[in-house]
Amino acid sequence: MSGVVKALFLSLILTFIPTADAVRIHPEAWEGSALVEGGYSILVEEYTATWCERCAEIDEDLEIITDDHGSRIAMISHHPSDGIDAYQPPASEHRLERLRIQHSGLNATPSFIVHNGAVREGVNSWPDVQSDILKEESSQRGYTELRVHAETNATAITVTVFPPVQEAMSNDTQISILFVQHNKEISEEYINPGTDSRDRVLVGLAEFPMVGNPVAIDATIIAPFVASYPIDSMDQWSVVAIHEYTSEVIVNMTTTESKPLGVVEISLKDPHREETTPLPLILPIFIFVSIGALGIISSGKKKKVKEEE
Repeated sequence: MSGVVKALFLSLILTFIPTADAVRIHPEAWEGSALVEGGYSILVEEYTATWCERCAEIDEDLEIITDDHGSRIAMISHHPSDGIDAYQPPASEHRLERLRIQHSGLNATPSFIVHNGAVREGVNSWPDVQSDILKEESSQRGYTELRVHAETNATAITVTVFPPVQEAMSNDTQISILFVQHNKEISEEYINPGTDSRDRVLVGLAEFPMVGNPVAIDATIIAPFVASYPIDSMDQWSVVAIHEYTSEVIVNMTTTESKPLGVVEISLKDPHREETTPLPLILPIFIFVSIGALGIISSGKKKKVKEEE
């Protein structure tokens, strides 16, 4: 199979992957509320820091890539409470503690975890991240169908997640609402090898377990499955709703078993890249890796046929 045919085959695969259920809205088009029904998006969680030089190298490209992926992925950046990072949001530290239950080696920045899969460390790991995303999209068969409503007023974003049908729920699961800030500025007194802001910063969350008490960090719980976050400091934002297993349960599960059950994102953000802007250099790497992977699959099949003959 030639390289051109493999590339076309990869494109064909992508066309058959169901459209993810998310909405990304230009700030000028925002009318105060949005309702999304779905759950197919792939969750990508990044461990990063404002002082990290390697993170600064890839951060701008990540903004372009997430725009290009559109609604297929919901990407969130977690910053540590280490006394050095410019943000140190408690919500991010809470999420990192959850990830470390199953990923004890999550220490390097930047690191990426796709749908609670393997930890990918460093800038050079991004082709592996892209491959993980493609693998999750192509292998995902079922997901929890969620209805998520977001609305804003002068002071807050309020998010309501309508509980899924009873058959999809389990006492071992929870609905998590994550509030994400785009283009969050960095104060001058902090170490900063990159631009004057960072994107996709987790700043608040609310968790609603099916059994037990809800938890809110820098967010306000209004009612079951309803939470709000102050909007006064955010011009552009995302909210991500996740149906997932509780932290107490994933202690005894493998990462394959504990993948998110449903993910929906509503995002209010300017596109980072104009249509005439060249694609980032790391995208061709992903295409090369994907073509190579298809070649390996093809060779494996030929070998198996010969063995059977």
